[in-house]
Amino acid sequence: MQPLYDSWSLSLPPIPRRSRLYVLEPVGVGTALVESLTGYTARLAEAHSVSVGDLVGRVLSELAGSNDPMITAAAKAVRIGGHGFRARNYAINGVTDQAMKWVHALETATSLEDLQFLTLLPLRHVLSENLFRRHRAWCAYCYDRWRANNQIVYEPLIWSIDMSSYCSTHVRPLDHTCPHCARTLSPLGVFSRPGYCERCEGWLGMPDTNSNQSSSTTSIAESAAWESTQVGDLLTMLPMVNAATVRESFRKSLAVYLDQIADGNVLALAQKTHCPPCVMKNWIEGATVPRLDNLLRTCRFLNIPASSLFNSSAPTQANIAAAKEAIALTGSRGVSPSRTASNIRQALLTALDETVPLSLSEVARKLGYKSTERLYQADRILCHKIAARHRQSGQSHWWKKPGAVRICEAAQLKEILEQSLKSHESISVHRIAENLGYSNSGFIHRKFPELCGAIREKIAHAKQFRPERMRRTLKQALCEHPAPTLVDLSRRLGFSSSSVLRTHEPALCNKLAARHRACLMKRRADVEAEAKATLGEDPVPSVRDVCKRLEITVWFMNKYLPAVRRMIAVQHRQCVATQTKRQRDLLFHGIHCIVAEIQSCGLSPTVSRVVERIPEGSRSNWKFITSATRQARKVLSISK
Repeated sequence: MQPLYDSWSLSLPPIPRRSRLYVLEPVGVGTALVESLTGYTARLAEAHSVSVGDLVGRVLSELAGSNDPMITAAAKAVRIGGHGFRARNYAINGVTDQAMKWVHALETATSLEDLQFLTLLPLRHVLSENLFRRHRAWCAYCYDRWRANNQIVYEPLIWSIDMSSYCSTHVRPLDHTCPHCARTLSPLGVFSRPGYCERCEGWLGMPDTNSNQSSSTTSIAESAAWESTQVGDLLTMLPMVNAATVRESFRKSLAVYLDQIADGNVLALAQKTHCPPCVMKNWIEGATVPRLDNLLRTCRFLNIPASSLFNSSAPTQANIAAAKEAIALTGSRGVSPSRTASNIRQALLTALDETVPLSLSEVARKLGYKSTERLYQADRILCHKIAARHRQSGQSHWWKKPGAVRICEAAQLKEILEQSLKSHESISVHRIAENLGYSNSGFIHRKFPELCGAIREKIAHAKQFRPERMRRTLKQALCEHPAPTLVDLSRRLGFSSSSVLRTHEPALCNKLAARHRACLMKRRADVEAEAKATLGEDPVPSVRDVCKRLEITVWFMNKYLPAVRRMIAVQHRQCVATQTKRQRDLLFHGIHCIVAEIQSCGLSPTVSRVVERIPEGSRSNWKFITSATRQARKVLSISK
């Protein structure tokens, strides 16, 4: 019997389509820590061992199209043979045509699809363009943990969004300056690398040494953490968003909350959520798209997740109940609901049939009105019937009945009036009545007319000497150092503003204002002299350190001392550069010694063996270590 053999196919196997660049899979798609398109570009450049400038200027720019090029011909013509790329902002991750252009170029180069989920393009119809911060931000703890666990080091999209200033994993603010050179970083620079500084090439990670300490619980920290969580939820739902219908879904969701919470009154919903009424109206009508900060503030007051507004299905009953509870806790903001006369008339008929007679004011409060005026406009006859029924029930004028609890006993009220009369600055009877809870001061005047008259006369007598007191206080303030402001002096005299002082003593007020300005100028001159003195220190401190030492803000330094600020910044950078050069020279000499030592042991002085003998704090600058090792091998005539 002839043996059976496996059959062989001589046809060529199907060859998959080749891409121009590596098919580098994005990280975290569908999660809160999805990779950003700027970070993906930097990681793609690192995988090809080229700079971001070369990758974009020489490869991606050729794939973007000639109508709207990524790198213009003028930019490339600046330097012959150059790539023409300049640092870019985070708009590449946004909702504009620029983001679509970059997505198309990267998808063409890598043969990948759905790179739009590394941007906010799925939400381009419901979010405005003002989304991102100006400089690069990161969590040093996340970088260090990823590298320690041999995970991919990348830049999440949530770190580039301005409203997300906290790391949700470590519950700490994001970092903004390099710990080595103390400089801010551009979102996507020519030499950007995930996890490294593009300027000094230092490692941006930092070990988490405060893991056992409790995180900050201030209201600002809680608000920032909540905003970061909401932004993370929006990024999680990006792959599930239908860009064509998401705007209509947002409009319908707001319309449901408008009907359920404010009875169709746009002004009421706007004031309850601290949103401008015209903005809220445009959102509901679909005329404009929200800014992210306004959207998050609205969701914060409604106590609902921001992602729920973009779901194709209507808001859940749980979300509606949470919104009603949140609005009830904040209280009414004085906006009456929008009701027709027939709706109010039906409510009045229902109140007239109640077992326990209600007052007309109680009926108005139940309907959301602060007064009974709208009820009388709807049906005056029914209002009169409700009021008469409540009077006949004997529940009205309860304070006149025996056993009613008084607001304040007569003896206590007399004692309060006598204390006001004896005090240096008497409190008016009207203010006393208001503080005790009376609607007016009529009862107190009828009960104690003599005391009330004496208090009134004392206050009137004191008013006669008020101009002299103001004049005396202003003259004394002219001798104080530093001179107080008119606002501080007004509060000292018990006035709410400085207009009273300017009305009675304009000349003295002008002198005091001029003296206060002179004190300010002297203070600024002293601060400038102290700031200039730091230029003689070695090393020159940074601008932030100088501001902390002088107890001023960086804004004050930029506003009033720009020249000194520039000098400090320039000399600080020079000191940092000198120190860095000194450290590199020491490292260069140390590497030569290490290479010679390894060679004497009969081993090949590879870069990995050199790194093992270098102190741990000097291992981050891998480019310099590699270059120095090659030079040492060349000097010692060591072949590869």
